[in-house]
Amino acid sequence: MGQVMSAKLPSDAEQQAYRVLVIEDESAMRSYLQEVLIREGYACETATTCAEGRALFQKDRYACAIIDLGLPDGSGLDILSEFAGEDPCLVTIILTGDNSADTVISTMRGGAFDYLTKPLDIVTLRAAVTRALAHHAVSHERTELFRLLLEEREQLRAKVDAATADIRQYATACEMSNSRLRGLLKLAQLSNQYYSEDQLFRQVFTELNHHVPIRALALCDCLRQRLTCATRPKEEVAIDVLSSVGANASVGGFDPLMAEAEPTLMMQEWLDRNSALDTTELRACIFPQALWKRSTTIVGFFVDDDCEISAGVQEFLDTCAYFLAFEWERAQLLFHVAHHASLGNIAVELARNFIQPLTAIQTATDFIEESLSSEDERQGMAIVTENVDKLRRQTQEFRRLSLLRENAIETVRLDEYIDQALEMLSVAVQSRNVNVQKEFIPDCECILLNGTALARTFLDLILGAVRVVEMGATLVIRLYEMDRDHVTFEINHGGPRGPVASSAAALVGAESTGANPGLMLAERAIHTCGGTLTTELSDDGRAIVRIVLPRNATTSALRREGIG
Repeated sequence: MGQVMSAKLPSDAEQQAYRVLVIEDESAMRSYLQEVLIREGYACETATTCAEGRALFQKDRYACAIIDLGLPDGSGLDILSEFAGEDPCLVTIILTGDNSADTVISTMRGGAFDYLTKPLDIVTLRAAVTRALAHHAVSHERTELFRLLLEEREQLRAKVDAATADIRQYATACEMSNSRLRGLLKLAQLSNQYYSEDQLFRQVFTELNHHVPIRALALCDCLRQRLTCATRPKEEVAIDVLSSVGANASVGGFDPLMAEAEPTLMMQEWLDRNSALDTTELRACIFPQALWKRSTTIVGFFVDDDCEISAGVQEFLDTCAYFLAFEWERAQLLFHVAHHASLGNIAVELARNFIQPLTAIQTATDFIEESLSSEDERQGMAIVTENVDKLRRQTQEFRRLSLLRENAIETVRLDEYIDQALEMLSVAVQSRNVNVQKEFIPDCECILLNGTALARTFLDLILGAVRVVEMGATLVIRLYEMDRDHVTFEINHGGPRGPVASSAAALVGAESTGANPGLMLAERAIHTCGGTLTTELSDDGRAIVRIVLPRNATTSALRREGIG
């Protein structure tokens, strides 16, 4: 068996204790080699045969191996090739007494790093071992760097694969989003056409089916107590459009509280009664629609139970629900208009659409004319004013046609009329640095006579106030209940940072400044709506214009006639 001997590590921290394996059958030479190597600070282990050398060898255990060429149980070249195959970093030195050229060549071809002949002096041995260990250090470092490089490459490949997967996932999500947007665009293009209820539901159902496995879509009209749906059972192609049946095509026993509290249950029960669908195998996505905080319609989509409803799908369905509800209401409105159409109705709608843009143009030209400097600019503005006047005269002709609607009852939202007027006058408000404060009650809905005249009156009053108040003034616009049956609209000139008396007097038409013709026209218009207009100029120079309107003009008319 081989002998194992170890030496102390040298004190110099830069020197590393390498392990050297010596395979030599001559006892004297083996002891000599071991003694020299230990003295140099290396750990040395010895073996006498090829078998003992194989038993001691382990990968990465030795840095250098000194092998005798002629061993009792074989050639040193055989064991040299075995060691080189298992540990490429091991540096081998062949030791022999034969220094012939053939022996040297065969040894070097066998993979030996160096070749030493006996007898061997200490200087030659020390130099050969030093070179071998230096070569081992370089080879070991190269192998370690190559290993780290492979690890880094694998890590980089993993990161690239992960990033590529994220990019593919993002690209897939973008494509799905684009597909949904294209679907919404197709539905939006449908709104430019005239279509029946059946066509609307079939079109929406068909487009939705390209993105989600939809089995039914249902719409509950809470105001008219109607239910309409489009269904397609599994494995079938045809789409069935069903409407609620009963008196006046309404749902028998319709419960508004249930429709608001349990819309999903209500639609499921109706579908189970009137269609071949089994809603227990479907997933319901319900989207209530409201207008002015009042429930108008409920839209429900029923899809396969195994369909995953992601955030993107939920948002897509929400948008489709809003579109369906909006187009449904629009179709109902168009049907109502077509059913009750008259020349007067058409004329008043045209007049309504002309008044607002013409007023906006006139307001803009009034302010622009104050800053014009050249004659060409004035002539151009004169052309604009002339065309505005021409369109205004044509609008007046339309308004004469609307006399057929005089004393017509309309449901209006006062806050919307005011907001529309402020939006149209936004340029004027900003140019004069006027601060507008709004104080509105939650419910601003009224049933009035001649709502078109009221909208124009609000616009004229606010415009007049903006024109006459000082720069930087504050206008407080209020909507509040005077009593249970009346709503009050009020413009309160809060006053600027300086003198306010003259502008306030002009606003309310005080006697010192003469009557305000705009207020006189407004008073007549408000009277036709069933309301009254009053003005007030306080001691501190605040101007107030106040309009009192009935909540329900029908009730007021009945009272005037002594009915009820």
